[in-house]
Amino acid sequence: MQLLLALLLLAAGQVFATPLQSTYKGLVLNANLIEPKHSPDAMPTDRIFLLLHGTWGHNQMEIMSGLQDSLAAAGQTSVAINLSLGQNDRQGFLSCDAPIIANHAEAAAEIDHWVHFLALRWPHIVLVGHSRGGNQVMLYNQQFGSADVEALVLLAPMTWNQASATQDYTDKYQVNLNEVLDKARQDPQKMFIADVLHCPQASVSASSLLSYYGHQPNRNTPDLLANTMLRTLVFEGTEDPLAKEFEPQTEKFAANKHVTVRWIQGSDHFFRDLYLDDVVEQTLQWLHQ
Repeated sequence: MQLLLALLLLAAGQVFATPLQSTYKGLVLNANLIEPKHSPDAMPTDRIFLLLHGTWGHNQMEIMSGLQDSLAAAGQTSVAINLSLGQNDRQGFLSCDAPIIANHAEAAAEIDHWVHFLALRWPHIVLVGHSRGGNQVMLYNQQFGSADVEALVLLAPMTWNQASATQDYTDKYQVNLNEVLDKARQDPQKMFIADVLHCPQASVSASSLLSYYGHQPNRNTPDLLANTMLRTLVFEGTEDPLAKEFEPQTEKFAANKHVTVRWIQGSDHFFRDLYLDDVVEQTLQWLHQ
């Protein structure tokens, strides 16, 4: 459905797709800009949606391209970015074969870089983050923030519980996570072989592993939602097994009038096909409230 929509839009000349590049700390960063084609007498829009992928993903993965298609069909401009994850000119998913130096928290500074880059042309930015990207968008808002960012939209944002993560690591890899973390803390700058996220026995920097598994409450998005002062819309899918970790924590931010939660009936973690259209429609309605 989303692919067909994209082809029809491009064939009709209704959107402009433009690859973007920017340089950050000596690394080339990539993004994909999609602008709808407006009639000559239409007022140009001053809003752009900045989209961030989930764990070690990229800007062309299904949920990102689907979001851009749906936004374009609704007349909205968007840019989907690739986090560098410590690599120059990164494309596609991060490979388990390359030395892993990615750092969860460092995404906030790259988001800030893109916000300043885009704000030169679009003074109203809506940040959209999926899964881990939803947490990283919240980290950006906590650590940097900008008057150019008018709202946050989180799609199935990640949750984190240290005890659960430790048990999951042991169940998956038959290794005691605490022992691995102790080894990493001895020298955060060194590279060593360890199991990390979906990569077994990868070459990973100790600081990278600590960023994903060390004790850090800020990886639990509901805790961050409790204190945000920026309008924030959260989407969860009723068929997403990860949502069971989010739902019990809604009481943490129930008193925060800036946060709205919407449940998409029937959707899984990736809001495939028509569920993305529903997300975009509800988002635009919410922004105009």
